[in-house]
Amino acid sequence: MRPNLPNRSEVGWYQIRNALAERNKSGDTAPVNFTPFESAYQALTDKLRPQVFSLGFLR
Repeated sequence: MRPNLPNRSEVGWYQIRNALAERNKSGDTAPVNFTPFESAYQALTDKLRPQVFSLGFLR
């Protein structure tokens, strides 16, 4: 099964992550562990969320 990725350079993390998750389900290859990324992303979210307005992302 070929992942449903656009054949373009502008593919984003959302598409890549979903394709890797589908590949994990197939069992044909070594699974990709998303836990370290999700932990780092949550830490960044927790750090930036209080600063959204003060840094000017939203007004």
